[in-house]
Amino acid sequence: MAWRFGSRAATLAMLCLAACSLDGITSTAESFNWKAGTASHALTVGPRTRSYLVHVPPKRPTSGGVATSWPLVIVLHGSSGNGKSVEDMSAMDALADSALFLVAYPDGTGGDFGLFPTDWNAGSCCGGANRDNVDDLAFVSELIRQTATHVSVNSKKIYVAGFSAGARMAYHVGCQLSATVAAVAVVSGSLVDGGCTPALPMPLIAMHGTDDPEVAYDEDAPPLHGVAPATASALPPSVRYWTALYTCTGGTRTPTTQHVTQTRFTKCTTGTDIDFYSIDGGTHGWPGGPVDPGSAPPMSEIRASFLIWQFFARHTHK
Repeated sequence: MAWRFGSRAATLAMLCLAACSLDGITSTAESFNWKAGTASHALTVGPRTRSYLVHVPPKRPTSGGVATSWPLVIVLHGSSGNGKSVEDMSAMDALADSALFLVAYPDGTGGDFGLFPTDWNAGSCCGGANRDNVDDLAFVSELIRQTATHVSVNSKKIYVAGFSAGARMAYHVGCQLSATVAAVAVVSGSLVDGGCTPALPMPLIAMHGTDDPEVAYDEDAPPLHGVAPATASALPPSVRYWTALYTCTGGTRTPTTQHVTQTRFTKCTTGTDIDFYSIDGGTHGWPGGPVDPGSAPPMSEIRASFLIWQFFARHTHK
């Protein structure tokens, strides 16, 4: 009897390995729905079935009365989250419907077989995705390619934003996929890619609360490539890294609200510009979003999604 039970258990395990995604107990099905609204999609990268949501606005962008291609914004969730959680946290869909751009919300993985909290392999971090060497760069690239086969995507207006662990991945994308992505946005994140030398300009907008308990405001970054300007001396090490990478000079500090200060660098090589928003007393959330703590003061003093899209809209891939 014991042998029969063990044999049946082994058979069930083999069937699961054959039929299940390596990212979880069940794989995500492709909806084949690319109409207005939000729908789930799936693709295969190496041995893994990966999943993501795409939100399509109800109207196409136009120029001179003629329909044009969509800009695409990819938004990456934090550790233990998924595409739906950052969709809700960012409230990016409503902005997309107004400004007419596509939004994709990919799902991270828990490494092989989904045994750990969902995360991203952002270089030297994080979780199961990093331990099992999940190729998240290939996933982002394939997501862009597959989306563009179903809806008309403007290849010069592809952007990536991320929160927390997703922000680390957004940095990683900026480092390694500069031939594809026009700009990146980082919310409560840090740079963990020690080999970050983008081949092309990579504009950056970032925002961080000074009292963030999850990703410290002053969390270490890789050694600088060059010298950061004096204006960046009090900024997070990851932002200082970016200013040194593009040999920025000057920098203008502007208080925008009671607890928020913007530091803008426009005098950088290759025309790259950098915007950073410091939230004095801010914690770990999506500023100005509908989910706490982003919806509470002082985080609520700015609207991250609006600022991110405003920044992205100024940048087109060369």
